[in-house]
Amino acid sequence: MYIFSLTWRLWFFILFALLFFLFLIPLFFFTSIYKNKRAVCNIASIWSKLTLYGSFIFPRIEIEEELDINENYIFCPNHVSTLDIPFILSIIPNPLQFIGKAEISQIPLFGYFFKENSVIVDRKNKINSYSAFLKAAKILNSGLSMCIFPEGGIPQPEIVLKKFKNGPFKLAIEQDIKIVPITILDNKRLFPQQYFKGRPGFSRVIIHKPIDPNSIPEKSIDNFNSSVYNIIFKELKDYESR
Repeated sequence: MYIFSLTWRLWFFILFALLFFLFLIPLFFFTSIYKNKRAVCNIASIWSKLTLYGSFIFPRIEIEEELDINENYIFCPNHVSTLDIPFILSIIPNPLQFIGKAEISQIPLFGYFFKENSVIVDRKNKINSYSAFLKAAKILNSGLSMCIFPEGGIPQPEIVLKKFKNGPFKLAIEQDIKIVPITILDNKRLFPQQYFKGRPGFSRVIIHKPIDPNSIPEKSIDNFNSSVYNIIFKELKDYESR
């Protein structure tokens, strides 16, 4: 079983890298020459879908309410696996960028494109965090959506859902942008942090109804945070009890 998991995960990363080099020229063109963030988002979406399907990971999507392709949102998924970023890119039709950790931008070559097409944040640096907040607001104002993992990172496997940070909810209220909670159910099982575990299969995800910040009592950041947290937590607990 360990050999199968190791081989399969190795194939996933090889396929991911091969597709990256296949798309390298258009990525460079739309990132550095004819700057077009929407085009980069579309390339990233195709790249992610090919990686997932080529690795025999098939999303099973439950949508509570159809998203408006012409509207921008803040997507807030739970974070369970390194698979989550390409997974979100493959299932969300709206062009989006991520808020990501500074460490990812240090990866040779790939890090350059990630840095240029994401909001990089060093959470240990308050000035840097505020700068990232302003950049995210600018991206939303340009018409793109943002995806922010409110847990701030992948928690330990025994944790169902880590406490949410307030950043995405403050941003949503200040920019008057709807938040879309997303519950990822199977990525922890299919692609866990332990490298010698994992397998291909179907990965279920629930895209919940967008929540308008104006519907939150007193437009309270804490209330907004709790509302989104409770939606995702309930789905995860129901899933674990099956």
